[in-house]
Amino acid sequence: MIGQANRIAAAVSTACLAVLLAGCATVPTGGPTFEGRGGGAQGQVDTFTRLLPAGPQPGWGENALVRGFLKDLGSFEENHEAARLYMTEECADVWQPSDRVLVYEEMDAVRFDVETVEEERAARVRVRTPLYATIRPDGQYVPASPGEAIDVVFDLTKVDGEWRIANLPDTILLSRQDVDRVYRPLNLYYFNRDMSTLVPDPVFLPVSSAVNITEQLSQRLVTMLLDGPTDWLAPAVRTSFPAGTTATVEYSSGNVTVNLDHRAAAADPRRLFGMGAQLVWTLKQLPEIQEFTLRLDGEEVELPGVEDGVLQASSQEWNSVNPAGMTGSPRAYFLRDGQLWSLDVDQREALVPGAAGHGRILVEEHAVSLDETRVAGIMPDDDSVRVAPIAEDGEYTTVLQGGDYTSLSWDGYGNLWVVEDLSAEVAEAEREEDLADDTEPGDTAVGSTERRETDRGEKRQVTRLWLLAEDADPVEVHAPELAGVPVTELRVSRDGTRVAVLTGGADGGQVLVGRVVHGESTVSLQAFLPLARDLVTVTDLSWRGADQLAVLGQKERGAIQAYLVSLNGSGESTSAGAVTGSDMKTITAAPGMPLLSGTEEDTISSSSDRLMWRRAVEGTKPVYPG
Repeated sequence: MIGQANRIAAAVSTACLAVLLAGCATVPTGGPTFEGRGGGAQGQVDTFTRLLPAGPQPGWGENALVRGFLKDLGSFEENHEAARLYMTEECADVWQPSDRVLVYEEMDAVRFDVETVEEERAARVRVRTPLYATIRPDGQYVPASPGEAIDVVFDLTKVDGEWRIANLPDTILLSRQDVDRVYRPLNLYYFNRDMSTLVPDPVFLPVSSAVNITEQLSQRLVTMLLDGPTDWLAPAVRTSFPAGTTATVEYSSGNVTVNLDHRAAAADPRRLFGMGAQLVWTLKQLPEIQEFTLRLDGEEVELPGVEDGVLQASSQEWNSVNPAGMTGSPRAYFLRDGQLWSLDVDQREALVPGAAGHGRILVEEHAVSLDETRVAGIMPDDDSVRVAPIAEDGEYTTVLQGGDYTSLSWDGYGNLWVVEDLSAEVAEAEREEDLADDTEPGDTAVGSTERRETDRGEKRQVTRLWLLAEDADPVEVHAPELAGVPVTELRVSRDGTRVAVLTGGADGGQVLVGRVVHGESTVSLQAFLPLARDLVTVTDLSWRGADQLAVLGQKERGAIQAYLVSLNGSGESTSAGAVTGSDMKTITAAPGMPLLSGTEEDTISSSSDRLMWRRAVEGTKPVYPG
């Protein structure tokens, strides 16, 4: 595997992970810190707003019956008992709704077309509406692509003079409002490829009633965790649970007990630690859980990081796999008069040692490694990317040269990711084709999508992505979904499993997130999904936490400001305010740290409460490590 570092912490050593028969571990209220949980689920996990179904009314026509059915379908109580009242007795007995949910915006956007047949005894109702999103059976919330639609048919028949549904789709149809009321956005936690860092896998879980919500969710979370990650994330992550492991889950008065079967009981200490970490981080999202007991084939075990029966939130063991991908309080780095400076959590400035701090070489963009030992820079004078140690004698070394490089990012393995803009090469190739074909240069707009296609119909590559591991040759990253798409910025998650890219022109564009898949000698980016769809344009982005981005963007009627964007794909971007009196140009973020923004006046402002921004220092282009 490319650039894999041996980062398994000493916390997972065999001595530390010896299985000790003991009692339960108390999960403190502070718990392992869930930095930047984008779903915002904490406040609504243990609450439930019950839907009071109206039920079918006498004399309803075909249209009204199906409309009422869709409204009452939002009640999950007693296996959709309310929705079955709209069906014939035979249909109600056999209908088995799937776990797949199609989400639409609102009822007013739904079109009902009725076709009555067989002399008023049978009818067919066609239901059509734009598709907003899909909740897949594995719990992943997937935003719809433009133009996707719901188009389903309901067959009706008369029963005692009243219309009833005789045949219907197995897929559940819900409005966005129903999804917000019934489903809870939570995370499952798996490991990155070297088992060094936990990775959140956002899922949506339904709550069927207001009774025993924590019990419902804890049982469902553990079951889904053992079943494995969502199809989208699976190629990028690993799990500690042996294949086929099953569990029973019991919850009572703040204590959850998970009993894993004999497959888990046979695992070595390293995997035991991993299983415990995945369970603790996953279950800690439920605020009512205060104690956690782990059993292996009926025998209670003590997890590492336990002192006097209490699970220590700040213990080295749990922090070693923190989903944040970094520990402590990282410094921010910024440019002033061509020199690289650092800014600590108390906003004390310091000139960075070595070549980066000397400022003798012009740097256009810069990025600092997660361990804060190296800085990479784009040098416009000779079209190169250089890397220098952050040390007194640190000098720049050229690692990539000869391209129009635009963006840099480091992952947790110590790999440097680089974006190269090929638009000038594409434009030149198109001009040469114009001359060869004796066509007028203005016949087709240079750089258009049509002109970026080859004779075989393939899109011309307008962006090249590179991965540079230490002491290894550069590797071109395979990203077929981005062919023909200008990528202005790329930010890799600190755990190395996902990338967020900004596509479009210099004036801003769309945010996409994709997974990172490593082969034996290849790296590919796959399955890109759109984020921040409520923003008409985005001009900069950064990873704030393992499941949340900070972006600079603009809504349809508004100014450029900071927003927080959840990776679960749903909901609106959350405003994080704007700098007063100066346009924001860049943004950077890190788990548990203030947001920083570079402004048009060459000053840097910070915000710790998502709303109030204040001037921090003079400088440009602030970045946190990553």
